[in-house]
Amino acid sequence: MLGYGYRHDHFWYGVEKYKPAAIIVDSGSTDGGPYKLGMSKMTCGRQAYVRDLTPILEVCFHHKIKVLISSVGGDGSNLHVQEMLSIVKEIAAEKQFAFKIATISHDISRDLIQTRIRERGCTPCGPLPDLTSEDVEKAVEIVAQMGAEPYIQALNEDPDIILGGRSYDPAPFAGFCLHKGIAPGTAWHMGKIMECGGICAVPKGRSMIATMRKDSFDLTPLSPIERCTPLSVAAHTLYEKTRPDRLPGPGGILHLDEARYEQLVDGRTVRVTGAKFVPSPIYQVKLEGVERLGYRTIFIGGVRDPILISQIDEFLQSVREYTQRLYPELDKSNSCRLVYHVYGKNAVMGPLEAASGVSHELGIMGEVIAPTKEQSHAIANNVRTSLLHMPYSGQLATTGNFASPLSPHEQDAGEVFRFSLYHLIDLQPGQETSLFPITQHVLDGAAKLDATQQRLTQEERDALLEAKPRILAQKPLPAGEAAMMDIASVVRSKNSGPFELTLDIMFDNEESYKRVKAANVLGNEVIKKLYQVQDDDILVNMYFDPAMAWKCTLKRQWAQGSFGYQDQIILAKGGDSKLLDVSLGWISVELFSGDSFPRVRVVGESRG
Repeated sequence: MLGYGYRHDHFWYGVEKYKPAAIIVDSGSTDGGPYKLGMSKMTCGRQAYVRDLTPILEVCFHHKIKVLISSVGGDGSNLHVQEMLSIVKEIAAEKQFAFKIATISHDISRDLIQTRIRERGCTPCGPLPDLTSEDVEKAVEIVAQMGAEPYIQALNEDPDIILGGRSYDPAPFAGFCLHKGIAPGTAWHMGKIMECGGICAVPKGRSMIATMRKDSFDLTPLSPIERCTPLSVAAHTLYEKTRPDRLPGPGGILHLDEARYEQLVDGRTVRVTGAKFVPSPIYQVKLEGVERLGYRTIFIGGVRDPILISQIDEFLQSVREYTQRLYPELDKSNSCRLVYHVYGKNAVMGPLEAASGVSHELGIMGEVIAPTKEQSHAIANNVRTSLLHMPYSGQLATTGNFASPLSPHEQDAGEVFRFSLYHLIDLQPGQETSLFPITQHVLDGAAKLDATQQRLTQEERDALLEAKPRILAQKPLPAGEAAMMDIASVVRSKNSGPFELTLDIMFDNEESYKRVKAANVLGNEVIKKLYQVQDDDILVNMYFDPAMAWKCTLKRQWAQGSFGYQDQIILAKGGDSKLLDVSLGWISVELFSGDSFPRVRVVGESRG
């Protein structure tokens, strides 16, 4: 992600050793929620972008390496395309670099979207309602994720730099390769992996080099202590996706059933082949739009009185009811609400939490949304003071029961938005480029080319050349009953867009994977009991043999970054109610009911 920083020694080492044809960076994400699009706020500060871009532009100028950056600023809005252009111009002026720059914006009007709604040419992208005309009218900003075609068109003019608006994450990678004649399946598969940088390396890294051929590509981490393995690369197809074998995008679907991953002799590089890109009969792009809901005020404090902790739910409800009598509009609509987050109880997982227990202290964060900043602050102030002074059954501490670490106690948290558009819109032939206009910019500069320019010291170069990748060690197979955390190599949760949450479990040896798969301990009934969900909340539950992995995708209880939202990182260890603790036996197994979820009982002792 541009602005997050990277190891400059690894960057210059990669330029020096591999002499790449292009440096490509995807900067887009909805992970932070709808505020970036709603508030026209970039993911990182201007200083961070200047820091990360300066070495990239030095390489672009002196070594004639093309630079493609997509979804600039994070949301890829037209405003941020112009802002990123101004940052590039600022650096170029300081360094006296001459560049040809292409900017790609979007021109999908609200009238076009309304027309497609009437023509039934808009469909939800995930578990959310159909798009309405009212949604479009209320949206404060709308962007569309372009595919590879605008990048291909821009490359036809041979620019040094392309700054793209909101894009499908792999699009600039695929576009560059398609422009060079790479097969579509190969180009899109590489783009899916490379848009996350070095995440598929072991250990997880920041930067990666892809060496392309017409029908295959090689992946090598820039850090010499990292390596790619067939398993780590195959497993990355699960990352942030609803399912790993079918990856839909603008213009088609990437099929990975026949993808193959081969370790090369250096022990760090993996060769990938076999992906197929199947064009869709109708070209679609994804719309993203946000609606303003109101203004948020937050407060935070702690409770340590065990008498109060024992009745905290009832106490919080009494505070809510008291506040509703003073402010009758509270909790009557989505634009005026109170939400508690009780840390030490269920703040992270909310209604999905199945663990029970009593903490010696609780952290309570309250957030209030209201149509105006003043109203939001007034309600939050009343709630906080009520938490401090309201009586409760058995009370002994009569001077105050809510410890506030901040002053002022109430904090303005700004405007609140929700994702109101996350839908696919049908395009007519040619609109995949015409709706994403390209503008050319020419920057003059007096700097002289210096292709011998080096930024690595000899000491840094020697250290990188001497470094070796870490030795990989597989988890030993337990002899008896074992928890999932003792067997799996990766257990993680991640959003797949704003409306889905996906769970991945991966294994580093075939025996562990096959035995978990055969034991059937990750079926829908287990997931329903672990996470308090219903059948229609489970969108995908499948095993993926190429990565020796299991994936389950659930509907989110809250849209990403919405009001009252909880991040739902649901794989942390926490008693017998989490995925890490699902138990597995190694010989013949039979399920029986435990207190909170089906366990597996071992019948026998050896692993043979």
